[in-house]
Amino acid sequence: MKSKHIFRGAAVSLILGTIVLCTTAFVDKYQHVVRKLSMLESVLNEYYVGDVDTYKLQEGIYKGFISGVGDTYSAYYTQKEYDDFKEEASGIYHGIGIRMYLEAEDNSIVIKEVFEGSPAEEAGLLPNDKIIKVAGKNVSGNDYTIVSSLVAGEKDTEVEMTIFRPSDKTTYEFTLTRGNITYPTVNFRMIDDEVAYIQITKFEELTHSQFKTALEKSEAQNAKGIVLDLRNNPGGLLRIAKDIVDELIPEGIIVSTKDKNGKSVEYYADNQYTDIPMVVLINSRSASASEVVAGALKDYGRAKMVGETSYGKGVVQTVIPLSDGSALKLTTSQYFTPSGVCIQGIGIEPDVQIGLPIEKLIRGSNLEDTEDDQLQTAIKVLRQEISE
Repeated sequence: MKSKHIFRGAAVSLILGTIVLCTTAFVDKYQHVVRKLSMLESVLNEYYVGDVDTYKLQEGIYKGFISGVGDTYSAYYTQKEYDDFKEEASGIYHGIGIRMYLEAEDNSIVIKEVFEGSPAEEAGLLPNDKIIKVAGKNVSGNDYTIVSSLVAGEKDTEVEMTIFRPSDKTTYEFTLTRGNITYPTVNFRMIDDEVAYIQITKFEELTHSQFKTALEKSEAQNAKGIVLDLRNNPGGLLRIAKDIVDELIPEGIIVSTKDKNGKSVEYYADNQYTDIPMVVLINSRSASASEVVAGALKDYGRAKMVGETSYGKGVVQTVIPLSDGSALKLTTSQYFTPSGVCIQGIGIEPDVQIGLPIEKLIRGSNLEDTEDDQLQTAIKVLRQEISE
């Protein structure tokens, strides 16, 4: 609902009170804030030419309140944002099952991957198809940020798409029925008869089981070593990262955390693990849970690090649900590698430092293996480990 009349002074007190437990002490403490908001309301009512959405205005107050903490990682989630967060963390969403990328050369949106068993695969969409129309809207690279929202939607609803297939220079139209999509956060393939490649893009609910499947495939195909790619992985769920490390190191501490009161919690691995030789790829966008994995593998001497110094995020966030369906994401502790190091603002140094030239960085995940200098270096290091 929109209105030029935003809220009265009493309502301001109520809104502020709902940010935390609504107590008289809190309202008394922020009386100057109430007065300032009333002043702002008067100015808006007097001069603002448009309508004001009171719901968005209230949510803005809560967001501003938490952002005032000054912590990059703490935030207020509206109910919609919290629902989206939970869906993303679950690894399951409603959609058609494709991964896209922006082709800079002709400013087009290209299908990079079609998920196995997805509506997209069943309909006949293929990798390298170029998306030119979604839900009645013509799209180009300029629309890349909104195409995902156009494609996504409720389960069993339909979406129309038009694609151009470069392989036969033909335009096709599809009507796809959205379904439950399991988002693959682990990608596996054999580089050759000896080297397996496992990429983890994020740590979500299903990542551990997907990683175990990748390990099983590596073993089934007689891989002698693994390149674990954590480049550009922003992190995710700490407990999932912990479970993955547990698959890879001998019995001992995986990671520890310490809260504001100095209380420490330690997480341990059991004595069941795979000892296959490994090399880990990291870069400046490998953060948080990625650094938990990399730090543990490095401290135990289980893998050499190749690439660039990681991001340096050594703090842990907890998402706290509120009674109205919204939530707070707050930094609640620091974490420490098995050797007792907090890498906040420092990152993890690679054993072999190698970057990528800017022209290759721009191309990102579209590089061929032979063009990826970091990957080729990791393979070389891994072969040395295998031969020793």
